[in-house]
Amino acid sequence: MAREFRLPDLGEGIAEAQIIRVMVKPGDTVALDQYLMEVETDKAAVEIPSPFAGVAKTIHVKEGQTVNVGEVIVTFDEAAGAAPPTAAPATRPAAPSTPVAAPAAETTPSEPATPARGKSTAAAAPAVRKLAREMGVDIDAIAGTGPGGRVTREDVERAGKPAPRPSPPGTAPTAPPPVAPVTRPTSKPAALPPGVPDVDKWGPVRKVPITQIRKTIAAQMTRSAYTAVHVTHGDEADITDLDRMRRGLNEATGDDPKLTIMTFLIRAVCVALRHHPVFNAGFEEESGHIVYKEYINIGVAVDTERGLIVPVIRNADQLTMRGIAAALRTIADRVRTNQFAIEDLRGGTFTITNVGALGGTFSTPIINYPEVAILGLGRSRTVPVLRNGQLAEALMLPLNLSFDHRVMDGANAARFTREIISYLELPARLLLD
Repeated sequence: MAREFRLPDLGEGIAEAQIIRVMVKPGDTVALDQYLMEVETDKAAVEIPSPFAGVAKTIHVKEGQTVNVGEVIVTFDEAAGAAPPTAAPATRPAAPSTPVAAPAAETTPSEPATPARGKSTAAAAPAVRKLAREMGVDIDAIAGTGPGGRVTREDVERAGKPAPRPSPPGTAPTAPPPVAPVTRPTSKPAALPPGVPDVDKWGPVRKVPITQIRKTIAAQMTRSAYTAVHVTHGDEADITDLDRMRRGLNEATGDDPKLTIMTFLIRAVCVALRHHPVFNAGFEEESGHIVYKEYINIGVAVDTERGLIVPVIRNADQLTMRGIAAALRTIADRVRTNQFAIEDLRGGTFTITNVGALGGTFSTPIINYPEVAILGLGRSRTVPVLRNGQLAEALMLPLNLSFDHRVMDGANAARFTREIISYLELPARLLLD
């Protein structure tokens, strides 16, 4: 019996996806939950599993094609697929299980739930379903905390962690095992998607379809540029003492966790945002309101092979330095290995982008709308300075703050930036706020 499989719901507000890779061909015997293809949506690459077993009779899509949710992508002949394939499909590594921010308190099962048999009915994105399968969690038994009751990655991770068992009386507590360092994948040049040869007025060309992520970035940047009134304020911080302290702490702790300049910067930004809440706000022109956010969610721009992705550290102001360092490592690894969900990219209130890692001292970062400000970092460099009339060396970090002039003025930006700099130049102040 022929059966059609349509592109499933990939998340709230997602209407289409681009086919990145087709993993089966006509005539292949497909097992239940075997991956059929990899697709790219709004900044998320996910693998689509098969909801039933059978023979792939017709593949209706090709790589590079954009498909709407609900369109037929594969037709199966279930009758011909009664026998399971001899080899099980390979699975990819699961995402790191460390949560980005502390979840809301809720009851945790004493043992991880086992996956139920049959087709799942839970509302969840394919990437979240994949994680549940790999962790051995029954996604249908989870009460989703996302919009509309959707099951999120954090919901699955919480359900997959067994509650600690009480030690027998008189037994000394056992120290937790050391955390293994996360190995980051080696960066490789991205392969170009298939293109179409063509000729323009001056010679041969190759037309390559715009990727879904580039469409999203283009739309977001255009909206920001034509909505917010951009102004960029520049300054620099002497981080000589901060870098010396950071290196000493990493040596003393064995890089557990490894503290980076970004760790201290996020903490400094969080404290400064509490003192300058207008930079942690939104501008609603139609209603005539400035909306001050009482939470601080910091977006951190990450350069990937697919483009610039901005995952969010939620409630960053409530994290310790150790917590910020762990969150940075987690979100960077998730994004670079495409093991993240759409929810990981939403809800930011202020964004930090570091172009200095690739070179350059000045930039005019585009505001991540609907936020009202973004802080760009340049490349830190050692320069000669005068201190008490004596020539010395200093490690200087350029800071470029783009802000929405509809919401605040240049004086606000200067004061906000100088407060951030004061924490970077005297990091012990972070212990007082």
